[in-house]
Amino acid sequence: MLLKYLNDLDQAVRELNQHPAPESLAHCADCVRILEEYLASQIEPVARRGREIMAEMVPASLYAQLHTPVAPALAAV
Repeated sequence: MLLKYLNDLDQAVRELNQHPAPESLAHCADCVRILEEYLASQIEPVARRGREIMAEMVPASLYAQLHTPVAPALAAV
């Protein structure tokens, strides 16, 4: 499931970069939320690595736009 959620997020970020619309931003935020919820249920090493990968995939400038509680946690990774 981790790979599926990471792939979904990657596609959402790519779409947002190509088509910066409110719908694309909402989809990207939803992918971040789903992935963060999944990682919260995983053992610590898996969750940590998943957050590291997610932080590499999503530019810091995008976190400010997502309006999710995930951004501060990822900024600390």
